[in-house]
Amino acid sequence: RCGAVGGGGGGGGWGGGGGGGIGDGEVPSDGKSGDDAVARRRILNDVKEMRQPVLSQSDKERMKKAKYFFKFATAACGWPIYAAHKGFASVCCNLGCKVSRCCQGMDAEQEEHIRYNSCCCRLSLPAFVDYAGIPPEDVILANISTDIDQVVYYVCFDRKTKSVVVAVRGTLSAQDAITDSRQKYTSFPLPPSLQSEECKESTCAEGFKRVCERIVADLLNCPRLHRILDTEKDASIIVTGHSLGGAISSLLPFFLLNKPQFQNRKVLAYPMAPPPTVPRALANMPRVRKMVTSVVYQDDVVPRLSVHNLSKLRFQIIHELSRAKGQSIRALMNEGIKEGSDQVDVVETKALIDYDSRNEDPLHIVGTIFHMKTELTAMCEGACVGCYQLCCCPFRGMVAPRGTYRTICYKATSDTFQEVIIAAQMTHEHLPSSYERAFQDLFFE
Repeated sequence: RCGAVGGGGGGGGWGGGGGGGIGDGEVPSDGKSGDDAVARRRILNDVKEMRQPVLSQSDKERMKKAKYFFKFATAACGWPIYAAHKGFASVCCNLGCKVSRCCQGMDAEQEEHIRYNSCCCRLSLPAFVDYAGIPPEDVILANISTDIDQVVYYVCFDRKTKSVVVAVRGTLSAQDAITDSRQKYTSFPLPPSLQSEECKESTCAEGFKRVCERIVADLLNCPRLHRILDTEKDASIIVTGHSLGGAISSLLPFFLLNKPQFQNRKVLAYPMAPPPTVPRALANMPRVRKMVTSVVYQDDVVPRLSVHNLSKLRFQIIHELSRAKGQSIRALMNEGIKEGSDQVDVVETKALIDYDSRNEDPLHIVGTIFHMKTELTAMCEGACVGCYQLCCCPFRGMVAPRGTYRTICYKATSDTFQEVIIAAQMTHEHLPSSYERAFQDLFFE
């Protein structure tokens, strides 16, 4: 397992990005620690005051590309996202008609590489085509069948950017949730371009690894994909996805670059709302920071979810409960932690708080991370302000108030997301619609 911490970044344009991040815990990259510290404090103060920090032109280009490819990540959700945007009636009226037209535009070879497992799944392909804005004949491969360690994904050729796009769906089924929960650490070999004498493999969650292996196997066994890549010599391979799809799109480039068929290709990834997936050394490696652009919105809970972070949160809760003086809380503590005991050992729970992770290498978000933050500047007339502010409101955290928003974006470090934040809208801020609105509100000159 890699042990040294990578850092820095560079380049620009499609895969580029300037320098290191500006989040907490960032290590200066140019040796001018004093100047870097002043600049970091200035940017963090801008973020606190909701002023847009200065971003380099290459960083702006990366965010524009992330915004563009996010439509493919959203489209991978299929008919549910189509219904969310255009209403459930449109699913039957519009998608039902488009199913036949979509299939008519495909040849026998295309149909051979499209897998369904239900009638509803057949609605997802025209929904993906419609939302992504591509013709049906540009769909290369699609797996619209879910199982444990098998996710829904689409592979298409995007004529506008001359790239092959792999869009992976997020969690939308019980099987996806089981795949999410398979968090046992397992090793995987690094691509030759990222190996060193001390580091030839890294670590990830078992469920994510198996999904990546299945996708790579499907890509290798798709003759039409290889014909397109042979014809389009300069075509890049772009991987994107949201949530579970973000985790897969963070890891998939490493698995693709391990195969000779893809080693000479430019492989880039745009994960949206990805959970921590690899150790810090690999996540912050300079070449990885050029290759992967991760985007996190506000207090989204998923980018902060890992076994390490949840264990730390659990110990913090135990410690805080142990300090409470209420008898009911002490009874809860005794029942949950020390059965049969009539008192809580504060010293012991403090020791749990300070638990050492020397035997566990915490996972981090991969690559260069852009953190979007939003504030509500004006509430729409007639919006339910009172109900929204009530802690007991059943829709609190699920529905954002209607109004005018201001969104800013800054470069963060993976350390910024090494703690679970309990926030009112941490679940709503994970939805693709929240990311979509933030991208629309974000403005670069």
